Amino acid sequence: MPQSFLGDYHVHTRNSDGRAAARDMVAAARRAGLEEVALTDHGPRNIGVGVNAANVFLRLKKKVAGWDTPDIRVLIGAEANIVGLNGEIDIPAAVYRQLDLLLVGLHPYVLPRDWATARELVLANQLQGRSCRWRERAMEANTRALTAALEKHPVFCITHPGLEMPVDIEPLARVCARTGTLWEVNVGHCYQRPQELARVARWGVRFVVNSDAHQPATVGRLEEGWRLLRAAGVPPEQVINLRH
Repeated sequence: MPQSFLGDYHVHTRNSDGRAAARDMVAAARRAGLEEVALTDHGPRNIGVGVNAANVFLRLKKKVAGWDTPDIRVLIGAEANIVGLNGEIDIPAAVYRQLDLLLVGLHPYVLPRDWATARELVLANQLQGRSCRWRERAMEANTRALTAALEKHPVFCITHPGLEMPVDIEPLARVCARTGTLWEVNVGHCYQRPQELARVARWGVRFVVNSDAHQPATVGRLEEGWRLLRAAGVPPEQVINLRH
């Protein structure tokens, strides 16, 4: 039987690299039959696509608070970038504590906080396609930085884990289970495989299916995510935004 979804918690607007205004993305979520939608633009250190400054999120939250949207709950969050090997992110705690949710992910083109991060997190990922040695080095750094971020910050979910930047699934899943962090099934990139999701699920990790929408047409288009999870043998109760 087809499953429907309560919410889509990873959506971008023109404040970062989305192609539509916040109101348009919310209207699309309403048309998709969602009860909730989260506007989660890229953090400021994502080169070329991030918000101009972290306080953009607070301005948007204040703006949305004045909207009349009784039929849909609009959440304001951020997709923070990891910019340090020890889990540092580009959204200050003073900002993210005022948001509704914090998403964290690895992105290949960020402004790192120091030279060690530039070498191990940026350069290694640029070179990881050239040899097994570079790939292993990148995977170790990626996993270390991401798990540290989950320990340091109240992360709602990790975004597109393993996309373009390899991670070691087992230790990352263990930390997600311990911290209560959700594992994102990202419909927007279509790269995940049932076998990997099954490995994550064995640790008791819960999942959230998100669109990573950058335009209204893809907001709430989440069915492919449930197909993958079902193929992985994940029960509906392990997916937080499925309607039951």
